[in-house]
Amino acid sequence: MSHTIRLAIGAAAILLGQVALAQNTGYEYFPLKAKSKWTYKVQDQSVEVLVSGIEKYNNEECTRVDTIVNGKVQASELYIVKTDGVYRVKVKDDRIDPPVKVLAIPPKKGDSWEVKSKVGSQIVSGKFVTKEVSDKVVTPKGPFDAVLVEGVDLDVAGTKTTVKVWFAKGVGIVKLTYKIQDAESVLELTNYEEGK
Repeated sequence: MSHTIRLAIGAAAILLGQVALAQNTGYEYFPLKAKSKWTYKVQDQSVEVLVSGIEKYNNEECTRVDTIVNGKVQASELYIVKTDGVYRVKVKDDRIDPPVKVLAIPPKKGDSWEVKSKVGSQIVSGKFVTKEVSDKVVTPKGPFDAVLVEGVDLDVAGTKTTVKVWFAKGVGIVKLTYKIQDAESVLELTNYEEGK
């Protein structure tokens, strides 16, 4: 698998990687305020993630999040916040059916949920588990006390994948590790700018 493909998969995985709060502000562990921007280091490259606005999809208001590599949008995704969690509902032009919960609300250690969805024509299945609710994680941006969610035995279009995502209160995703076949990558937060 080429470096570019791994980078694109990793960028998309950043957001696996999707309340009673207003949809345009999101949730405290995955803030979705318009114009908020995260910058991540992945290997020797920088990846930016930007909340670009609200988009109507399937009669629901969703938050659009763009992943930018080398100044160009590589992927756009839609998220919706429900009373039980944050869900990813669309990636690029592909509908996710049913939407995939990426974070349970409120996060509780040991909570788990099954995933069996179709992303376009590809099947994604497996399980997510909230492994920790107060995990100490260090990134180039600094140390964080974070919720750790792990994708266990994920099967993405026939490829075994493992994902670990750390969500920090008031910041969102601060670190992500993923393993696709034998290739493993780490994405770490280098900067966060809350939208104004």
